[in-house]
Formats: sequence, C-alpha cells, structure tokens
Amino acid sequence: MSANPTPTRILIVEDEPDMARVLQFNLSRQGHGVDHAATLAAAAERLAGTTYQLVLLDLRLPDGSGLDFLAGQQGLPPVIVVSALGDETTVVEALNRGAEDFVAKPFRIRELLARVSATLRRHTPVAVPPNAEVVEDGGLRLDLASHEAASDGEPVILTRSEFRLVLHFLRNPGRVLTRKQLCDEALEAGGSVQERTIDAHIRTIRRKLGGQGQRIATVWGVGYRLVELGDEE
Repeated sequence: MSANPTPTRILIVEDEPDMARVLQFNLSRQGHGVDHAATLAAAAERLAGTTYQLVLLDLRLPDGSGLDFLAGQQGLPPVIVVSALGDETTVVEALNRGAEDFVAKPFRIRELLARVSATLRRHTPVAVPPNAEVVEDGGLRLDLASHEAASDGEPVILTRSEFRLVLHFLRNPGRVLTRKQLCDEALEAGGSVQERTIDAHIRTIRRKLGGQGQRIATVWGVGYRLVELGDEE
C-alpha cells in the first residue's frame, strides 16, 4: 500500500488581518494546510521550523520590505507575491529576486486560487530517469536530470519557470510562440499567468544568458521565437 501524500502547506505573510483571514479561509477550503505570519520576522521563524510548499508574500510589512526578504532568504519555497504595489517596475523586481508569480491587489479570489494551483503543479516533484536527455542548441545547454543550464559554456542559474521557458524555446527553434502558448505549453499555467509575467521572465532570462539571450527575439504584437545569433529581429 502506498503512503498518503504529504499535505500541501502554505505560509501567508500578510499584515492586514482581514486579508489574511480571506486567504486562510479560501486556501483551507481547497484542502491546504495554512499558516499565517504578520511580520517578516515571524515568517522567517515559521520557515525555519516548518516545510512549506508555497509562500504568499505581501511586500509592505511592518518590519521591512518583502523584496528584501525575497533576496535575503536562502532556500525559500516557491513564492507568489500578493501586493497592492502592482506597477511594472515592482513586478519585474519581484520576479528578478526569485518570485514565481505576482498577483496585484485587489484581486479575484478564484484567480489567485488558480495561480496557487498552477504554481504548486509546476513544483510537484517528478521522477527523472538517470539517463535523462540533455537538450542543447548552439551555445545553450540544459541538463534535465540535474536541472543545470549553461550559456556558451558558462553555468547559468535559472529558476524552475525560467528553465521550463528556455527548454520550450530549445524544443521549438524558429517557432513563433505567443505568450498564451508559453503559459500553456511551457509553464502549464494556462490563464493563471499574466502576459506581463511572461515578459518579465523573458527579460530576466535574456540577462542571465548573456549573448545567447539575444537569440530570444521579440515578434512584436505576437510573442517570441528562438533564432540563431545574428538573425535577431
């Protein structure tokens, strides 16, 4: 008989009591175990003592900035930022610092729950055979077994979502991929990831890949495609 799966546990880092109660209530109804921290200090203490599969993080907390928390905490589980600071600069900065997604307040609870489900689905461990393939094209190389990436022979650290996006480009060289296709086919997130989130991921990937990042060309009004160096649009 197989063992029961480990229940999903989510940490809400939110200082507004009403908002925290709404999130706790709805996530609990979905079958998740939910804890709440009203400060970054309390969140760090929770994370040190409990294994979480997801963190919902506000950015303005009484004892500091959620952005600094993202950058300073080691070994964080996947993080969805939930904040009223929804301008493009803040969204991009949160993603650059390691957030998986960004939900701007006010939000529809069904949309947030869909994003939670999509993020948890992306981070559900899957069995990888020991002889898993290595995917490479030109100067880009991805090892699916070790989740290691290299650009022109130099190691590159990619988040899970960034790795999936680059892999999808490598498996579809030259194909124009819309933002919706990248959500559905690469991130398996459907409508739970906004177009600006995809754009922010692409900007970060380009920066991390250096010269090889120039190969992810923008097809204006449509999406992106992987080209050979020198053929960028």
